[in-house]
Amino acid sequence: AYNCLIHFYKRKMSLKRGVDVLEESNIKEDELKNKKNCTDLHIDDNENKIENKASDLEIKSKEASKTYEEEIRCLKLEIETGNKNFKEVEDANKKALTELNNVIEENKKQHEAQIEVLKAQHAEEMIKVNWKWKWKMIATKISVQEKNEKKHAIEIEEVRTKMEDVEDEYEYLLSQLKEKIECPVCMEIPSSGPVYVCPNGHFVCKKCKTGSCPTCRVAMGDGKSLLAVLVIENIDHECKYDYCEEVLGFDKLEDHEKQCKHRIVSCPQVSCREEVPLSKLLDHFGNLTCTNDAVPQVIDNTSKSGQGRFRIISNLANKNIIWKMYTFSYQDKSFAIFPTKSDNHYYFTMVMFESEKECSKYNIEMEVHERQSTTKDSEFSFKFRGKPTSIDEDRTERKYQGLTVNNKGMEKIISKSKEMVFSISFSFFKK
Repeated sequence: AYNCLIHFYKRKMSLKRGVDVLEESNIKEDELKNKKNCTDLHIDDNENKIENKASDLEIKSKEASKTYEEEIRCLKLEIETGNKNFKEVEDANKKALTELNNVIEENKKQHEAQIEVLKAQHAEEMIKVNWKWKWKMIATKISVQEKNEKKHAIEIEEVRTKMEDVEDEYEYLLSQLKEKIECPVCMEIPSSGPVYVCPNGHFVCKKCKTGSCPTCRVAMGDGKSLLAVLVIENIDHECKYDYCEEVLGFDKLEDHEKQCKHRIVSCPQVSCREEVPLSKLLDHFGNLTCTNDAVPQVIDNTSKSGQGRFRIISNLANKNIIWKMYTFSYQDKSFAIFPTKSDNHYYFTMVMFESEKECSKYNIEMEVHERQSTTKDSEFSFKFRGKPTSIDEDRTERKYQGLTVNNKGMEKIISKSKEMVFSISFSFFKK
């Protein structure tokens, strides 16, 4: 019985410990659930905070964008207002200076007239009274007049000084703007946008842009300065060609450079690869390597026509032949005529050393024929009617802008001459 009691007691204690363990397990499970709920609440709270911060950042980004646009608009307004104010001040000063000059001239005439009147009035009195005293009075009046003139001169000088100060201030402002947007690589002011800017605010033109800033060596990126483009569009620019001293506004620069008399052109002679300023092209012809004459032949306004003769020195079967040019001048416009042969075709071209727009004002008639004949009595000839080719035309396209004759047709013309010579005649006529 004693052993049974002990066994029963041990069993009871074991069951009690099992119940205690079970209760502890339930308590821990409840604690884990509470922790999980807290963690979920914490995660939800963090997600809400992240969403709120993202929303705030988006709002700030939009506000910063609006602020930047507003700054650009304000800068534009300031530049426009500055230009307008400077123009108004300059006009007002010029008007004031003109008015002062008119007042001085008018006062001078009035005083001169008064002096003459005084002289006339007191001429007889001066004979009777002390002439020294009278002349002293006149001298005093003249002195007063001189003082007034000096006073007006000082006022004019002050106005001129103010105008010079305003002009100097304007020139200084322009020089500062030009200095800031000058490309540090090519040392030139860009004539058009875009103008790239590094994160540190250094400018570089589009043709000199690389991966890093040439000033501070940081990565350039693709940032572009709207302010620099605004400055470029509101300052004067020098023509990019050597020998040209023209300074023009942004809106006129491109049209000028297309027609600048110093623009770079290629020599029209097919075998010559020289590129020279248009104003120096006739000097280039002076060495007679490209032309048959050092000075252009002048075409008078009466005949309006000319001719050039060309000889085939090499074998007629050659596929490619190049001749020297003849140069002419008509109404102060210089041009050249020359033939070339390639791929069994002869090409006859007139190149005028002018822009496409200027060439369109002329009509020409060009004819290839036998050496001893004229365009009227030629037995066999080919004719072209159109406008001369501009020197600005691509050199590979020039030969297609005139007369083209196949090999068989030219053989009929050349066969008429023992020396294998043919002629090119041309004339100008009204459109």
